[in-house]
Amino acid sequence: MMKLDHELVRYTLLSIESSSNIMGPSEDELLKTIANYGQYDRNSVAYTIIKLKEANYITGLVRWGNNQPALIEPGNLTFEGHKFLDNIRDDGVWKDTKKIISRFSSVSLTLISNVAAGVITQLIKNQIGI
Repeated sequence: MMKLDHELVRYTLLSIESSSNIMGPSEDELLKTIANYGQYDRNSVAYTIIKLKEANYITGLVRWGNNQPALIEPGNLTFEGHKFLDNIRDDGVWKDTKKIISRFSSVSLTLISNVAAGVITQLIKNQIGI
């Protein structure tokens, strides 16, 4: 059973967004960009792509052969994917969000997005003195 790695979710979305290809990055481009963030194996990336597709955050897919990913097609971000990434893109917001969610043993991507939006809202309130 694979576990959804929230860091890898963020890195995958950032990597897809950074591609200059209108259809999204190739598998090689995606894996190379994710490698800039840390060591993640191909199966973990494939699993993340599948889950991001299920969440309607990306248009990608994974093709299987011999019980392993034969081809990872990341696709591009959907509107929902852009909304989610906009909440977690900023490193400071992400750090604060992780600090808050680390208190809980289980959090969904929706909850992460909501917590990040709350962090952003608080930062804005602090900036304008509310």
